[in-house]
Order: sequence, then C-alpha cells, then structure tokens
Amino acid sequence: MKRKIKVLYVTAEIAPYANSGGMAEVARSFPKALMATGDYEVRRVMPLYKNMDVRVKYKMDFPVPMEYGYDTCVLKTASDKNELPTYFIGNERYYYRENIYGYEDDNVRFFFFCKAVIEMLKRINYTPDIIHTNDWHTGFLPLLIKKEFPNIKSVYTIHNIAYHGYIPSTYLNDLLTDREKVLLGYPEWLDFAKAGILYSDLLTTVSPAYAKEIMSSSYGDGMSKLIESRKNEMIGILNGIDDEIYNPMRVGEVPFPYDNNSLSEKKKNREVLRKNYGLSNEDIPLVAMITRLDFSKGIELLIKTIADYGIPNYQLVLLGSGNCYYQGLLANIASEYPGTFTVDFEYTEEKAKLIYAGADIYLMPSQNEPCGLGQLYAMKYGTVPVVHPVGGLKDTVLVEKEHPEKSTGFYMSEWNSEALKEALQQAISTYKTKDWDQYRQNCMQYDSSWKSGLAEYQKYYQMLLEN
Repeated sequence: MKRKIKVLYVTAEIAPYANSGGMAEVARSFPKALMATGDYEVRRVMPLYKNMDVRVKYKMDFPVPMEYGYDTCVLKTASDKNELPTYFIGNERYYYRENIYGYEDDNVRFFFFCKAVIEMLKRINYTPDIIHTNDWHTGFLPLLIKKEFPNIKSVYTIHNIAYHGYIPSTYLNDLLTDREKVLLGYPEWLDFAKAGILYSDLLTTVSPAYAKEIMSSSYGDGMSKLIESRKNEMIGILNGIDDEIYNPMRVGEVPFPYDNNSLSEKKKNREVLRKNYGLSNEDIPLVAMITRLDFSKGIELLIKTIADYGIPNYQLVLLGSGNCYYQGLLANIASEYPGTFTVDFEYTEEKAKLIYAGADIYLMPSQNEPCGLGQLYAMKYGTVPVVHPVGGLKDTVLVEKEHPEKSTGFYMSEWNSEALKEALQQAISTYKTKDWDQYRQNCMQYDSSWKSGLAEYQKYYQMLLEN
C-alpha cells in the first residue's frame, strides 16, 4: 500500500474555532480537501484561544525555550471525530484573552507558538513530511524546522503581505549568527514574514494575480525585492471554498434552498432578507457587502460614494465589524437612509449565508485583495459581484469584455468613487434586462471548489519531496 504523505498545517486561526477572515476559512476547507484525496494524512495546529467553541482533551504539557528561560505549553486535541485531527497550543498568559490579535505582545505570543510547534513535534508520534505554514504568525517555523528537523520540507503561504510581526534579535541568539540576522532586519527587530519568505522550501500566495502584484513596489509592502529574489520558488495558487458548507441547496442553510434550476426560490430568500433588515422597496436591486471594516476593503470609498452620489436606485445591506470609527460613520449614514441602507455589526455565518442568498449584487471595492472569498461565496449563491479588479478578484470575476459567454460580474475602472458608482450602475442597468439571468447562471456554474488549487498544491508538494 502506498504510504500517505504527512502534512502538518500550521495557522493562527481555523474556522469555526477562531475566525477573523479568509485565512481561517482556508484553514477549514483546504486541509479537508487535501485529506479527502486519500493520499495525505493531514493534521492541523493552532493556538488555544479563550471562548473557542470546541471540545478538547488534554494530551500533555512541556517546556518551551524562550528568550530567557521557559514557558509552558499545554497541548490539547480536538475530541470532535467529525473534524480533522487538530492540535491546540495552550498557554493562559498568551492566549486566554478576549481577541485573537491586537495586543502589544502579539510578537511574543506567536513566537511562542512557533517554538511550541517545534517542541510538540519532538514529543508526539507524528513526523510530517511537509509543514505548511501561513502568514507572519508562523513565519519563523521554516527557519526553526531547518535547524531542528532538516528532513522536513516547509511551505510558507502569504495570505496578506501587508501584515508583519517583529521580535527582538535576542530571541534568536542561539540559532542565528549576526550575519544571518541581517537578512531578517538586524540590528533592529527581526521580521517574521521575512523569515518565512527566506527559509521556506516553497513560497506560495493565494492567487496568481497577487503573486505578480507583490513582486512590484506598489503592492509588495517593502518586500517586493525579497520576494522577487525567490520568484523561482514562488507560486500563486487560487484559494477555493468548501462547497458543502457554502451551498444554497443545503437544507437548513437558507430559508428556501435553491440551485441554478430553481432561481425563483432565491427571490423568496430575498424577501426574507429584505424584511429582516427593514428594506422597504421590493422593486429595486438589493446590493450587499460583507466585510471587515477596514480602509483596504473600500469602506471609506463606499462612504465617499454615498456622500457624492447618494443611494439613488438600489438598496444596501452591510454586514461586518472592525474599526469603531467606521461603525459610527456607517450607522449615521444608515439613519439618513431608513428603509434603503442598513448596517449590522454583529457577524454570524447564518446571517452571511442569508445575505449571499437574498442579495442581487455583491460589492467588493477593495483597494487590494490577495484572493477574496466573498465573491466566491456570492457567485455560489447566484449573486453577481461588482469588484475592483485586483488580486484574486481579477482571477475569479469574469467580465463581458474578456469572457462574453461566461461573464460573472463587473469591474471598477479605477479605485475611486466615480468608478464605483459607474460599475454599480452598469450592474443595475443589466439587472433590468434579460441578460441578468445568464449572469446568475454563470456565477452558479463557476467552479469555486478546491479542485484546481488542490491539483497545483499536490504537484508542488510532490516536487518538494522528490527534491
């Protein structure tokens, strides 16, 4: 019998346990898809945060060497047999807090996580062939693996190049010479992301377009030359979604299940959504936006567009949380447009699925978007996206000019309020024609699964092991 390839997937968050965005959703869906091929034995590891809805059982505890002395890791495992085998790195001082991120010592918290994974591998009965790390929180693991487990291959996936973590160089005194530290930022603090980029055996990111973008100074966040130096080991692989979890035909997921042959049921979900949020006009398009309230997601651009042009011939529902300043602005604007614009700052997956199912148009005016999952979920539910064509949005949303028979959405020509208004109005004009049904059909028939991305990862995993 052929031996299964062992992959340890390391990440700061996994949905539904802890979820602040796309990385957590990928950590839920990709390892599951990889395991389903039958060729891999996949396990995952993440920190054990406070308030996580998961049943865990104690496995062991052990010391973790840090800058001066040791901290204790309490290792637990998920006891839910329906989930992939998952390890949880526990330490009350570092992780028993209200939020996943946002603390002054996040650098130390995630350096501890990296070191604890190494110590865990010394003690458990599982030695991976490949360790797949994700974003800056795990950036020092490829370096630590090379020092401690030279036979294990490492992959580092960049989900968003804009996020970094830094640690004082003294934390690595026993591992690196001063000359080696220079590449990571010495004599200043050392960069987690640089370590991941430099020391991983394979460097990936979450869409082909984003892979090209981050090698340019405009999108590389000061890392473009470093990434370009590894362009031969760099590959952009498009994220997929779990189409069992996000499936409008799945009973119990939305009030009225439907597929592309029963789109009349989608209209019924639209009525539920409209009534839930007090939207008063049933005759005009319902536009939706589900997002983190962050500048890069186009929140200020949306606010400016409404200030410049109003909400003339559509209704808008926005679900998201984040920046309190943006929450205040959006709440004030919504109060000026009762029955037309509504905001909800308490995200749940149930609310999101109803919005995907009930909306006509899905808005993603992101300044940058490494991959984006919202547009994939929206298309799965037959909701047509209007996007700024960057990163994965350009790779996944097909426009009429380039794909006349398979168009799934509309592009902004630039990143400004006028372009957002024009793209939205183009979608609204099409909504009033017989072509709209074809857009919805194309959206629902678009393959947003992991099929293509999985084949790419399998190919590169195999190349790593052969080399």
